[in-house]
Amino acid sequence: MRAVKRFMGLLRENLKSKLWMIVAVWYVFGMFCLLFSTKMTIPTGEVRSLYVGAGNTSFFTGMLFFGILMGAGSFRCLYSQQKADLMLSLPFSRKQLFAAEYISNMVIFASSLIVCRFLFFRISVSMGYSRYEDSLFSVWAGCIILFLGFLLVMNLTILASFLAQNWGYTVFLLVLFFFGPAAGMAVTEKMFRLFIPSFYYSETLERLKGCLSPLPLLENAAGIRDFVDGAAWRIDEYLFHILFLAFLTIILLAVNFFIFQIRPVERKRNMFTFKPVCLLVRYGCMLLAVLWLICALQVFSFGLFKTVFIVTGILFGVPLVHGLLNILISFDARKFISARWHLLAEVLAVIFVVAVFAVSGKRESGFPSEKQVDAMAVVLTALQSGDDSSQVLLNMKLTGEEMEKAYEWVSANCMEEDGDFEVLVRFDLKNGREKYCKYQISWPALYGFEEIFSGREFKEGCYEEMRLDSLKYYEVRWTNGMESYTLDLNEEERQQLLKAYQEDFDDLTFSDIRTHTPTGRFDFVSIKNQGDVSGYIYPEFIKVQKLLEEYGIAGSRSISAYKITKIVVDKYMLTQGLLYHWNSLEWEKTFTDEEYIKELSKVLYFEDFCEDYLLNEKNPDMEFAVYYRDSQGKTVNRVKCRALADPAGNEALKSLLKL
Repeated sequence: MRAVKRFMGLLRENLKSKLWMIVAVWYVFGMFCLLFSTKMTIPTGEVRSLYVGAGNTSFFTGMLFFGILMGAGSFRCLYSQQKADLMLSLPFSRKQLFAAEYISNMVIFASSLIVCRFLFFRISVSMGYSRYEDSLFSVWAGCIILFLGFLLVMNLTILASFLAQNWGYTVFLLVLFFFGPAAGMAVTEKMFRLFIPSFYYSETLERLKGCLSPLPLLENAAGIRDFVDGAAWRIDEYLFHILFLAFLTIILLAVNFFIFQIRPVERKRNMFTFKPVCLLVRYGCMLLAVLWLICALQVFSFGLFKTVFIVTGILFGVPLVHGLLNILISFDARKFISARWHLLAEVLAVIFVVAVFAVSGKRESGFPSEKQVDAMAVVLTALQSGDDSSQVLLNMKLTGEEMEKAYEWVSANCMEEDGDFEVLVRFDLKNGREKYCKYQISWPALYGFEEIFSGREFKEGCYEEMRLDSLKYYEVRWTNGMESYTLDLNEEERQQLLKAYQEDFDDLTFSDIRTHTPTGRFDFVSIKNQGDVSGYIYPEFIKVQKLLEEYGIAGSRSISAYKITKIVVDKYMLTQGLLYHWNSLEWEKTFTDEEYIKELSKVLYFEDFCEDYLLNEKNPDMEFAVYYRDSQGKTVNRVKCRALADPAGNEALKSLLKL
């Protein structure tokens, strides 16, 4: 009992010494509540600083700031020999000193966080931004997640202060803790791309990025990047990262507790407390720097793998980084060429790591056999009319006969280098793994893509409008680029339109995509925040065109059918550089002659509909600004258009291209 009273006295004195920190935490979190209460309306769009859950960016930033500040303020006496001797001479064990410092920080942050978060929540409820019964769980979860995040950041800061012997190297270690894992994952991905030309994505690597790097882990656990709050927040979507955050926090707490017990009080000449730490920093930074240099030198190979740049990076990069690390660790420029045995060990370490990447790259670059594949997804990146490539890879699942056709086409036509088009492939292997690859194909290989495109599973995976099953909570808008209308349709008529559109799309072929440009577009706009969906209308859509005629809309009306007053043509010149390319205006012409405009407008297409210009050969170097009058002939509008790359026998365009 006496020992408990003595410890409580120690804890009380520790809290008294941190009055300035208590005031700072309560002031900052209190100001968040005060500033929020002065807002009379919600700003336009999603503002995550207004969230009552873990995704509140203001409290998230405060958590990071006070985690570092309190961690740095703990055990700061260790940097002074006299203060360290005085602290350790007190009638308390190191365990008690550590516990008092740690618990006081927890009490200061947790008390202010919980009170201010719930005050913030009550203000939100009173202003009508949140509902009490819906958002209460989100508020509690936000308190727990931010408290765990605070402990993680504080533990990392304390660990850096335990391992270093001055403030400069503490900051260096802290930066290394926060950004080193992310840099390591990034350079690993670069090395995979270097040794595996077909490498595109690795689920394992992405998961490691989100777990081993402190900032991404905190963002994933709190849902900072997601527009989710209140009743819409679901813990199961963040549970893995929350549990990993708690696990990592406990591990760091145990490590800090152990190191504090064995940390020597006497200051040494080295900048780090333990020699193994110095070796880890040296070799870790060496590997990161040299591997980054090797990847950077590959830029000069213009996308082709060059062994000479790897050898150059090792021969010149290792000695250079070795010397810089000598200066950094010893703080003496004369030590640049010292530690020759370390230099030899570093060269061998880099060679070993590069060899591991080379061997694993050779093993992973192999094409899986058809017997190993359970399902596939194939994305032709030039097919821009579909969904985003990453989304298509997730949504598409080719099985059965469609998978067999896709596998046969990919294995026959895809190569790792020197192609005209890029193809992304996801293999769902029977052992449960998913393998993502990137290949190149030649222009003639597009003819074989016809059978893959015609499959129902491919179209549903590539086009979101094919996955819609109801338009109950959508309104339908139509545009041909020149005019736009919102269709006044009831639920049954909207469903009839969707059915006709999907049936026409089922009959659409890849040849149609390559030879025709859309004549219009439907925008299915959600009235229940389910996300908007757009779908292009092609000349072959007979059923859709018939319905549009019934609605009084000339769906097949082309640009040349409008009263065009003038066309302004901009010709751009593409300049290719080593690292990037840029466009510059070569000339501009304005045409008002009616006969010329009539001929030219026949080969122009609304720019927003030319998504697949790489497949149906639209001219990327010329822009056409078309000025026209609307259906009533009163208002002059302006749209941007593109023309066919091949003049297609049009003499007016031929003469224009010769200028």
